Amino acid sequence: MKSYDVVVVGGGISGLSAAYTLYKRGLEVLVIEAGDEVGGAMRSITTPEGYVFDCGPNTLATKDPRLWAELTDLGIADRVVTAGRAGKRRYFLKDGKPLEIPNDPVGLARMKHISLKGKLRILREPFVPRTTSSDESVAGFFDRRIGPEVMQRMIDPFVSGVYSGDPSKMSIKATFPAIWEAEQRAGSIIKGLLGGRNGTKKGAVQGPKMRSVTLNFKGGIAEWPKAIARVLGPQRVWRKARATGLHPVGAGWALVVDRDGQIETLEAASVVVAAPAYAAADLVSEFDASASTALRGMTYSSMAVVNLGYRRSQVAHPLDGFGVLAPSCDRRNFLGLLWASSLFPPFAPEGRVNIIDMMGGSLNPIRDTQSREDLIANAVTDSHAVLGASGAPEVVNLTRWPRAVAQYNFGHVERIAVLERLEQARPGLYFVGSYRGGVGMPKCWRNGVNTADQVATFLAARPALAVAD
Repeated sequence: MKSYDVVVVGGGISGLSAAYTLYKRGLEVLVIEAGDEVGGAMRSITTPEGYVFDCGPNTLATKDPRLWAELTDLGIADRVVTAGRAGKRRYFLKDGKPLEIPNDPVGLARMKHISLKGKLRILREPFVPRTTSSDESVAGFFDRRIGPEVMQRMIDPFVSGVYSGDPSKMSIKATFPAIWEAEQRAGSIIKGLLGGRNGTKKGAVQGPKMRSVTLNFKGGIAEWPKAIARVLGPQRVWRKARATGLHPVGAGWALVVDRDGQIETLEAASVVVAAPAYAAADLVSEFDASASTALRGMTYSSMAVVNLGYRRSQVAHPLDGFGVLAPSCDRRNFLGLLWASSLFPPFAPEGRVNIIDMMGGSLNPIRDTQSREDLIANAVTDSHAVLGASGAPEVVNLTRWPRAVAQYNFGHVERIAVLERLEQARPGLYFVGSYRGGVGMPKCWRNGVNTADQVATFLAARPALAVAD
């Protein structure tokens, strides 16, 4: 029986960041990945025509110096492509037209997305009483605090674009914990966030601050997880290997793995479950039914990503920004049309543009009955109607994600509490993933690193696991 300090189940960015952190600490670590490639939904392709298409997540925004240091350690800092000034411009759809979201107070006062009545309603926010409820929907929270018009026109498209969720079902406490805590602490979002920003203790040492940078890589976002796997090496990253059983054994764990048809049992002092919630539920079902039930209760939205390559002359819109998000009240096929080549010019050949149509989500899920042709036709229709595109794109790529983005719906906080109790009851077992602590890549990376730190502390406090011959 092979033995390891840590086995990580799942080769997405959460699991890989945990594994890489543990590897750098000198621990013997193994990553088990069921798929052909690491990275989870972080998939990228380069077409023969020279387009770089991201088929899932497509930008990484960070101001964390630790992440920059890791990219250097991995040897891919020179592969980074940073977004230009155009990336600061964001659009929301209104009446079928992309309208820019102003980023200064004067512009916000003049914006056409919201009526005068809606703007005046925002000013009442500091005087709205805090809720006495233990939780609230995202829609209900923002309706109450800043008004239904702003919720519908501003918050809804943001939530749909980032979380592909239904604001009427999503938990404000789980989805936006800082905003929830700001209201609970100060009785107002504005007062609470400003107070938190200025609430540094007197005498505290302040380190240098970095500006948030939006970035990608020359070959697309998948370069990052692939680089981690390359540094770890094939002996520490098993692809096409599925964990089928997990059992506590003595002071450690036994993990049953189906490795390309061959069944192996591994022994580990600690196990980090970085698989999606539904896969994690199967692993813990034999020894903790309540945790398994909690994990199964964490749903995922379905999505499709359609990459479109057009000649620049085919698209009337200047594409001078990050992209356009659609509020659900506009009843469009898409959640967002993102302008990848405006952010990262190398992602399209000279004289071409690269557009990402993200469709689906909880409010308009992608169905199995929808054909490839129908989904692509919808994406082309979107680009024609909203961006003034004409004719057919010269390159198209479609990727379906039946379980795309974890949904932080009502009961999520309680389900996470069940996992925390299991971690406390079973030392050495840890859970990490996009369903816990945030869905964005930087948060998943950070949570993976923090989990690895906890694992290292745990292992340092116990006797070393004897390695079997």
